Amino acid sequence: MTVVFTAMTPSFIVVSADSAVTLEFENHREYERGRKSYFYEGIGCIATWGARDHNRIGPFLDSKPVSAESHSIGDVAVLVDEYLKTEIRPDESGVGEVGYHVAGFDKNRRPHLWTIFYGFDQPRPPEQKDAKYAFYHHEPPSGGLNFHYNGRNDLADPVVRILLHQIERAKHTNFDLTKAVDLVRMADFVVRFAAEITPEVGPPFITYLVTNNNIALTINNKTRCPIPSERIIGAMEAAEKGGL
Repeated sequence: MTVVFTAMTPSFIVVSADSAVTLEFENHREYERGRKSYFYEGIGCIATWGARDHNRIGPFLDSKPVSAESHSIGDVAVLVDEYLKTEIRPDESGVGEVGYHVAGFDKNRRPHLWTIFYGFDQPRPPEQKDAKYAFYHHEPPSGGLNFHYNGRNDLADPVVRILLHQIERAKHTNFDLTKAVDLVRMADFVVRFAAEITPEVGPPFITYLVTNNNIALTINNKTRCPIPSERIIGAMEAAEKGGL
């Protein structure tokens, strides 16, 4: 399991994921590192959570091959959905819950996120007795912000709710959610918090800041420590000079 966290605004998208991989044995568990997120320039970002069995979404997309000349972020979402249903087939293989965040901007520079998974809606409705395939599309409200998280969302959810409650009560917080740098810090904080609770989530924590022309700044946090704002700002300034 893992945590995948996405924050969306009309101007940019932040996607963060950890790198812990759980290995199940008959009498014990072990943990290693594995890649769970991918960025395709000119298209957007894909991050995966849940079961790792036969989940090779990166190599699958590379085999197409996916490129900005031939694929939009919507096209990639369709490919990911097809891969889940025809290659992994968790309803038949019994590997457990597995899913993806597919996020990016279309040719009109409008942000989109698809949450694609086999599992249960969260919070789980009382009437949902069995896992299902889902293909949900999301956009941020006009001039607003929204959050989406999967995997160990039971750990991400209280962090997000506490922060939003503080903001609603006009309390001072360490995150200004109108600023890209603080959304990057928040996304990193959410996945690091989960890593402090369970070994199912662990470093390095990879966060993408995707601009509306589908160019991404990648922040790799190899520690459990917060990312200094100065590091993010410096990386953003350097990227802007290079065309971000």
